[in-house]
This record gives sequence, C-alpha cells and structure tokens, in this order.
Amino acid sequence: MTDHIVSPVLYVVMIVLVMKVMDGLPQHRFSRREPPWVAIGLWLIVAIPSLLQFAFPVIYDVLHRDSDQIIDHGQWWRVYTSFMVQDGGVGGTAFNLFILALFGFAAERVWGTRMLLAFVPALMLVFSVDTFLVHGPPGGGNSGLTFRLATSIVGLALLTRPCRRHYLMAAAIVVDGAVLLLLGDGHGEPMITGMVAGLIAALVQRRRPRVWRPVADDPAAARPRSTERGRSPEAEDGLESG
Repeated sequence: MTDHIVSPVLYVVMIVLVMKVMDGLPQHRFSRREPPWVAIGLWLIVAIPSLLQFAFPVIYDVLHRDSDQIIDHGQWWRVYTSFMVQDGGVGGTAFNLFILALFGFAAERVWGTRMLLAFVPALMLVFSVDTFLVHGPPGGGNSGLTFRLATSIVGLALLTRPCRRHYLMAAAIVVDGAVLLLLGDGHGEPMITGMVAGLIAALVQRRRPRVWRPVADDPAAARPRSTERGRSPEAEDGLESG
C-alpha cells in the first residue's frame, strides 16, 4: 500500500463506476421483515472488533495478519481474522466500515442472500492462500475483501447484462486498478480479481439457479431503471437466455 495522494481519488472512481454498473442490474427488495441479513452480519463481524481494538489493543495483536506468526508459528487463524481489525487508524477504519456497509448491502441486493452467504467465505478462502506461502508485511483491514465484493458486481454484469456501457466501465476499473498497482498500492489487485471472481460466481449461479436463486429471475426484484439508448433490460439479460 502507498500513501500516494492519487490513491483515494482512484478509490472513489472505482466506487462510482461500480454503483453505475449496479443501476443496470435487477435488485432484490429488502424490508423490515426481510432485511439484508448477510450484509448486516458481515458488517457487525468487522465493526465490533475494529472499534473495540482502540480500547483494547490486544484484539489487534491477536487477530491481525502476521506472516511470521502464520508460517513459522502455525497461527493460521490470522489469515481469516485479519479483515476483522484495522491498521489504518481512525480515518482508515471509518472508510473501511463505510465501504463495507455500502457494498455489503449492494452485493446482497444483486447477488441475493443465499449466494452472498456462500460467496464471501469463498472470496476469503481463495484469496488468502498466498498468505500461507509469502512473508508479507503485518497488517489488517477489510478493504481487500470489500473491493473484491464491489467489483464482483461488475463481473456479474458482464455475464448477465452484457452491453457496451458495462464493458467500458469494467475496462475503466481494470485501468484504475492497474494504476494503483503502478503506484505501489496493493488495492489495485482486489479491484481486478474481484471482477474475475464475480464472473465465476455468476457462471455458478447461472448453472445452478435452483440452488442459488438468481435475483434476475425473481419477479419481485426491482428492474434496471434505464438501458443503453432505449434497449430493453430483457434484451441485454444473458441469464434468462442461459
């Protein structure tokens, strides 16, 4: 990660692009009787220890990522608990909790509760393997998980709502992530790999619709508000045609 002043601007660009892509996807409607349980639970799992660590630093000491402790001392749990604590101070913690609330809710709206419940652990499992193999710097934070969750929405759109607008926005996010990597900011990697993960998850959802219940097939889902130059949402929907 880097403290380059351009990095926060590129984060905002990614956030805006993902939310624009989300506008073109069917979205599940939540209510008081049916709230977004996965998004709420994930946020609480991260927020509670992240806030408590300021009063009880031992929480960070026990849960943060530390390759020496993981590889040399067998403290494997740190791979999966480091997203529950923060290494960016008050400002970094506030930003991470905000984007987790934003994209946790957004992801559950477009993926659906059951799919998201399986998708989040899968993201953590697949993208934590290298932590067992590589001695990286100690740290913590949920930004990597959250950025992948955010751009997975773009991967979903590329498969289920293929159109020029989504292709261009996906390309812009890839460029965004690449620039971050060139600046030495590791957040560029989850931006790019999150789209790949989203494409794979969308393929699984397409091939197992009875198991994962795609939001696009839900008649109660909110439909896209607008499409490119008057094209109907159904014309762009690759899910029904599969």
